[in-house]
Amino acid sequence: MTTLHKAGTRRALLRGGLAAGAMLPVAGCTSASAPTYQEAMPGGDVTIYAIAAGWHTEIALPVDAIPDPLRRVTPDFPGARYLAFGWGERNYYMMRAPTLGDAMSALFPGPAVLLVSPLDRPPRDTRPHAQVFELGLSTAGVARLSDYLWMAFEKSGDDTTRRLAAGPAPGSIFFAATGTYSSSYTCNTWTAEGLRVAGVPVSPTGVVFADQLTDQLRSLPAR
Repeated sequence: MTTLHKAGTRRALLRGGLAAGAMLPVAGCTSASAPTYQEAMPGGDVTIYAIAAGWHTEIALPVDAIPDPLRRVTPDFPGARYLAFGWGERNYYMMRAPTLGDAMSALFPGPAVLLVSPLDRPPRDTRPHAQVFELGLSTAGVARLSDYLWMAFEKSGDDTTRRLAAGPAPGSIFFAATGTYSSSYTCNTWTAEGLRVAGVPVSPTGVVFADQLTDQLRSLPAR
């Protein structure tokens, strides 16, 4: 089975599983702890990226714009110009060949994992089959987003991140993550919350599938 076919199967399984759980409440997508900030769109001092590939969304930042404390993870990715951050259900996200049963299990609340992938070129060049949205943020917006991403890492007692395994792409790493994945709080909800904290005018309310976020991003003024 080719890598592309595996990816397509993974997307179909998870979307099918989530659709089967659509009867569950989606009000849980709203987070009262994530405030709304307004940035001047589409301008900004720094360009970040929202990446949507199939069922999954990620956020990518240029390495040279990442402030502390998130900057502590950059030595793990020498030579990277961008880092992409994706959050998901730990067991399912780390599987190389998930089954329908695995997808159904991911509907129930479970621990999360964070996949960090290094990129040597902008996401539009390295993810040709994905939807890539360029978003302009102020320095303050990037700092808020970086804090949001840093808080997604589960820390050890000495405040260091916890590596779990190598990721699927060269140089990528799975880290233990905070939060709980469920059918009403998915990777796409997490991405939408991060963008909202950064100042992008999107709402995570009701966001479960990737297209519920990308439809909002598509309505923004062009960068």
